[in-house]
Parts: sequence; structure tokens; C-alpha cells
Amino acid sequence: MKKLALISLSILALAGCNQKAEIDQSKICIYSNDAEAKQCKSGEMSWFKPRRWGNEQLPLSVAGAYCDFNYDVIYNNSGVICVFTDARLSMVN
Repeated sequence: MKKLALISLSILALAGCNQKAEIDQSKICIYSNDAEAKQCKSGEMSWFKPRRWGNEQLPLSVAGAYCDFNYDVIYNNSGVICVFTDARLSMVN
């Protein structure tokens, strides 16, 4: 019986590990360059909206610099939508 209780408690503890914090869906930080991105707050929705399209590396560079990979990242060659993080801002020029 003790084993069953211990296993149940362990499962409950692990179940909480995969929960993500709620993201405020009512606002989004829109940016087109590094200076604008630095105005975004960590943990908020963000949309990288480039002024010009066509560079297929740019969305991946932006995602690598500004997206929190604990959440979904949506991107194509016309932009990136993700949860913003400032954890790597010191690495950005």
C-alpha cells in the first residue's frame, strides 16, 4: 500500500512539470528590428514582422535570439510568432 501511495504521489508531482505558464493573449509585441525587440517584455507574445521578405535565414535567427523554446514557435520566411524571452539579449548585436 505504501508503494502505491508513493507511486501515485510521484506521478502527480511529475504531471505538474509539463504545465506552462499562462500567456496573456490580449496583447502582442510587434517588432521589425533589434532595437524594437528590446522594447518587448519577457514572457509576452511577440511577432517579428520584417519590413522586407525573402531571407529564409532571418526568421530562424530571430527565433534563436528572441523566442522562448518552452513554447510553440510559428515561423516562415515572412515572420515569427512566439513567446518572447530576453534571456539571450546580451548575445544580440
